[in-house]
Amino acid sequence: MVFGFAFQTSAQDNVSVSVTGIRDLTLDAIDKGGGLLTNWKYHRGDNPEWADPTFDDTGWESTSTELALNGIPASGWEGIGWFRIHLSVPDERLWYTPLALEVMYHAGASEIYLDGELIYTFGKVGTRKEEEEPYWERDPQVISFSGKTDHVIAVRYSNFSSHQLTPLLGFMLGIGPLNSGIKGRVNTVRSGTTLQMVWTAILIFMMLQHLLLFFFYPRARENLYFALSTGSIGVFVFLIFQFFLVATSVTETLYLMRLLLCVYVLMFLSGMLFLYTIFYPKLPKLFWFFLAGWVLILCFGLFSLRAGFPLFGKGEVQTIEVSGVKPFTSFNLGLAIVCSFLFASLTFLEMARVIIVAIFKKKDGAWIFGLGSLMPIILPTLFAFLVSYTGFENINWQLSTLAITLAPLFSMSVYLARNFSRTSRKLETEVLERQLLTEELEEARELQMSMLPQAAPQLPNLNIAFEMRPATEVGGDYYDYNLTEDGQLTIAVGDATGHGMNAGLVVSAVKSLFKTSTPEAGNLETLERISQGIKSMNLKRLYMAMTLATFNHNTLKLTGAGMPPALIYRADEDLVEEILLEGMPLGGFIGTERQEAPFDLQSGDTILLMSDGLPEMLNPENEMLDYPKTKELFEEVADQPPKAIIDHLFKAGTSWADGAPQADDVTLVVIKVK
Repeated sequence: MVFGFAFQTSAQDNVSVSVTGIRDLTLDAIDKGGGLLTNWKYHRGDNPEWADPTFDDTGWESTSTELALNGIPASGWEGIGWFRIHLSVPDERLWYTPLALEVMYHAGASEIYLDGELIYTFGKVGTRKEEEEPYWERDPQVISFSGKTDHVIAVRYSNFSSHQLTPLLGFMLGIGPLNSGIKGRVNTVRSGTTLQMVWTAILIFMMLQHLLLFFFYPRARENLYFALSTGSIGVFVFLIFQFFLVATSVTETLYLMRLLLCVYVLMFLSGMLFLYTIFYPKLPKLFWFFLAGWVLILCFGLFSLRAGFPLFGKGEVQTIEVSGVKPFTSFNLGLAIVCSFLFASLTFLEMARVIIVAIFKKKDGAWIFGLGSLMPIILPTLFAFLVSYTGFENINWQLSTLAITLAPLFSMSVYLARNFSRTSRKLETEVLERQLLTEELEEARELQMSMLPQAAPQLPNLNIAFEMRPATEVGGDYYDYNLTEDGQLTIAVGDATGHGMNAGLVVSAVKSLFKTSTPEAGNLETLERISQGIKSMNLKRLYMAMTLATFNHNTLKLTGAGMPPALIYRADEDLVEEILLEGMPLGGFIGTERQEAPFDLQSGDTILLMSDGLPEMLNPENEMLDYPKTKELFEEVADQPPKAIIDHLFKAGTSWADGAPQADDVTLVVIKVK
């Protein structure tokens, strides 16, 4: 901000300075903007007598009140000093007329004396840094000259605080018409505040809108990055207006500049992330180059603001000794500003490249970005056309600037809203499809359960129980039995690979093939017939593992096709045999050899047939129950009735899972010889 006032020192047209060093003030000069007070006398140190208008200051040094770091008075600056200016007011129209004392710039604290009388205090002047309170009064103050020609304005001024924060240590005063000064300040504050609020409100509203969209749908990270981008632009605009309208000290200005730099970097980085997220499946490597560059610029700029402003002397860096503070250490903030500007231009070019490439590749919605990016060119042309052909010249430049600047952001917001609408419709369709699928799966589950026997066969020499606890999806477990007229019982236990509708189809086919098997056919022949039937269905990679157990009086014949081992409890020996019969699952190669084995049973012997759902049950730590543990669980209750055995095994499985979801069907069939 302070750079903006440096040029005013050259604006000295219509200034009349007599050969005696007395400044002439006339109404015409003031009305034409020639009221800048220059040609001051300066003396370092502090002495209350220097406010006296009769004090002889002819030996004082002539200087500028700006106290530029490369233009310090020859006598030096120790943090406090006095400035005096002699004014001649020959124009009687200015006598007793309220005028405006305008504080155009003020880096420290001051006391203003007119003809020896203290008229204003800006901040608190101190003889050391701890006593000083800098303040910049931005509103015009009333000053009036009495009915005499010669006057003296004396300024007691101190600046211990901002010698490292600004290239201008001093102040600038001017005198102008009071009414126009007040009106100008009121208009500036009113229009500036209005623009500040409108700009900030629009941008913050856009930020909140897309931030909520991100919260509702976190997968759409582009909404988060756009919210960060618009929010940082809103904060940037707000701070700019604070910078020029409200800041009352150089220290406060420095804090605003630091915040501006941080928001400035965030603004560009979030904008790049936004575009990359939309048009790239993942962040390109180029982004990390820009990230590193902006981080370096941020660190460089913050360090420059902390160290101070550049001070160039005659080929070497100058320092200023100020009482009670360290010497000014020069650091090239100008270089940081140039680097920031160049890198911002490079970032703009990259963002433009991303949009142009997306348009040429005809990516969905890229034309919206292209149109929005052209709005700063299209809208001024449109406004010029309206002015030229309609004669309507009262277009508000502030609203026009607002529309031109915000048009690209609105186009991006429209794109995101369009995307969100499409995503919502897609989600609604997916929810409906999922609901229909759930209903279909439930019907399939009911069909699967209806195909299983509802009650165990009642035989004089066997006690039988079976139960299946399905997983959440339609599974492939299957159990069934065939009973001949002469009392021969064949029990089938199977497990189709996978889940879902196809597994359910395999189970349906297997049931039909098993139920229609002739009693005279052996188990090996039955399994081969079922295998051929599954293969003929042409369901890729779907097979059925199966065990057939045939009971004929006290003889058991087991035939295996890829199922877990059967467990036989021998009551007279009180031990459990593990019977593993090798053989390929059904539905694979035709004519595959499978094993079959006979066993003699005694009273009290118990057989457990099962699918792999129980042994392969997982706990929350992703550990499997496994087959040895299943065998131990069976041994614990093998002498009990079949229903008690099944209940014990299911209870143990539930305890092992400890709340973990059941991933597979669990089927248990227990046969005990009476």
